[in-house]
Amino acid sequence: MKRVRYLALSGSGNLVHMRAVEVAALAGMEVAINRPNFLLLADQPVGIFSQPGRTAFLLGWIYRRDGAKMSVDPLNPADAHDIFTIEGAIHLEKYWGSYVAILHDEDHDDITVVRDPSGGMPCYYMKSPGVTAIGSDMALFRQVGLLGSAIDDEQLGRHLYFPNLRTSRTCLAELNEIPAGFQLDIQLGKSELAQRWNPWDYARRQEYYGEPAAAISDLRATLTSTIGAWVSRFPTLVVGLSGGLDSSIVAAAAVQAGAKVTGLTLVTDETAGDERYYARAIANFLHIPMEEVFFSADDTDLEMSHAAHLPRPLARSFAQSGDQAYLAVASAVSADAFFTGSGGDNVFCFQQSVLPIADRLLLEGVGRGAMVTAAEVAEMAETSIIRCATLAARRAWLRKPQYRWKPKADLLSRDFVSRLGAEFSHPWLEVPIGELPGKAAHIAYLIQIQNHLEGFRRETFLPMINPLMSQPIVETCLRIPSWYFCMGGENRSIARAAFASRLPDSILHRRTKGGPDGFLQRLVERNRCKIKDMLLGGHLAAANIIDRSAVDAAIKLEGDRHNHMHFRILELVDAEAWVAAMKAS
Repeated sequence: MKRVRYLALSGSGNLVHMRAVEVAALAGMEVAINRPNFLLLADQPVGIFSQPGRTAFLLGWIYRRDGAKMSVDPLNPADAHDIFTIEGAIHLEKYWGSYVAILHDEDHDDITVVRDPSGGMPCYYMKSPGVTAIGSDMALFRQVGLLGSAIDDEQLGRHLYFPNLRTSRTCLAELNEIPAGFQLDIQLGKSELAQRWNPWDYARRQEYYGEPAAAISDLRATLTSTIGAWVSRFPTLVVGLSGGLDSSIVAAAAVQAGAKVTGLTLVTDETAGDERYYARAIANFLHIPMEEVFFSADDTDLEMSHAAHLPRPLARSFAQSGDQAYLAVASAVSADAFFTGSGGDNVFCFQQSVLPIADRLLLEGVGRGAMVTAAEVAEMAETSIIRCATLAARRAWLRKPQYRWKPKADLLSRDFVSRLGAEFSHPWLEVPIGELPGKAAHIAYLIQIQNHLEGFRRETFLPMINPLMSQPIVETCLRIPSWYFCMGGENRSIARAAFASRLPDSILHRRTKGGPDGFLQRLVERNRCKIKDMLLGGHLAAANIIDRSAVDAAIKLEGDRHNHMHFRILELVDAEAWVAAMKAS
């Protein structure tokens, strides 16, 4: 079952109504609803809830919060009636999922579009003369003649300067996105974004668990029921297994829910990128088959963008050979979906700072509790308790709680960076009075992961589900104090404790993390000439986004100590390949 594709048009007069058949033919979809000022097209049946004067439409997948693991059928009138409030909004306290809901108020001719807090269902919008369009993917806007291929150079540069700060703007001119947890209100041809879900509603001090045992119990139950709900819709899975904690939890919960799971681990020639020991450990423990596939530079085409279906350059070229492996394994086992452990570090608040100590100092004051957390952080960081306590005191009492978002100016033009400035904004980063810096960072981590949840070719063939980003799991983790996550001197300790009986010890107490650094280095070294041609003679240079001389020097760097720069070079290459794909289409 693929994600639904949809396109909605709202406009004055009969313009939309009269073009319904033409637009449906261009988009290759069926007309779900056709009214004088509102048209909805979709490639799958749409859940509809009607009452006098207003109609609500549900696009996507939705589940109950009452612990039931079966998915909800929005096409069932009884289910649809319970999903929506009297006003036509989704009952966020009763339901969660991966969805977009559209409310059409016929009496006032208003449209409200709501995107779920996980952002699992894509939702873009744009305005053209007389029409506001809302759709699942940029290809639909192009198919009906609304969207061109003009690049928004300022936003492209901002994307490279703040690579993990996702906002409503895309890198294509005129195309915008409804952020996760937001709604778009369209009235009298004017549109306005409004925040509907706020992470601070769950991250405030008064929402915190009072005891670690309660947090562990609730997180275990939430992980089990939420991943079980996903399995009820997708029973045959390919799960990416790095042998890390997050993907292992997803695999273990899926197996417990009765899924037919096949693991896949990707391997590089370097020790840091070979995690087969851990991946085999979890596969053997769960009694599931696992495929092991080496990254291949021969299967990587730097001039091809796997984000050509997206309005941002989110693909990572080094993942291309892995993409092919996923598709091959999925075909062999007739998989329904890909499951990942992506977002686990972010949701489970993987801290590498003194923020947990600072939070405890601010909440409890100087005392035994803060010193226990200082000892735990010092153990993780392999440094002294005194150093950690001193830094935490400075962070707690000498700085504001706001998270400092670090820009990435490497290899960018100084002129371009100076024009952009260091200004940025996101409503989630606005810290309420009296709240803690560790929670501000936790919420920032939820923003940082969003650009890493898509940008793979395989997502255009089968759904790619990131269960750990599901709303119930995120909300549960936001209620957990930051210092609980480092108890015992282990990061993500609450998640480890929640699944202590369901994972092997080698996974539960693993402290190392692998990575493809060596593979990235080889990609750059064997493609230096091509990279030089792409970057020094490409769009980024012509738009004065990159510093040509700095890029030229960086391409020539050799050795492991320059891995961070190799990664940056490939980020620019991926952006250049994406621009070429946009212009070609």
